[in-house]
Amino acid sequence: MSMFKGSPLGELARLRDVTTRRVSSWDRSGGNADYLVIPPGESAVLADIQGAGCINHIWCTHSCSQEHYLRRVVLRARWDNEEAFSINVPLGDFFGVGHAQAVNFSSLPLQMSPADGRGFNCWFPMPFAQRAEFSLV
Repeated sequence: MSMFKGSPLGELARLRDVTTRRVSSWDRSGGNADYLVIPPGESAVLADIQGAGCINHIWCTHSCSQEHYLRRVVLRARWDNEEAFSINVPLGDFFGVGHAQAVNFSSLPLQMSPADGRGFNCWFPMPFAQRAEFSLV
């Protein structure tokens, strides 16, 4: 019996018959512009994944000079061609901090760090049967 049974570490050595994929903002020109610029009032599609799957990790960084931007930037997601968004929340709130404050913290499903909360992580599993769509507004 594994001493890590029931924890994420307990699953590291388990063989799986799956295909893993990654969605990224990589620079399609071959340079180092690995970011998106989203002007106020506009939106950007972060991912549009066809077929069944499960989102296991979301990681992003940000840079914005506007005050309270963690409440002004909205993360949206929907599953399986739904009309309404299942996730429609300010970016900071989704990653576990309210009041538009960037702070360093770490928990099992969420993390915000380093340098006063500029990098976000989410490890909530988000399964879908047909399609997953993520965007920022």
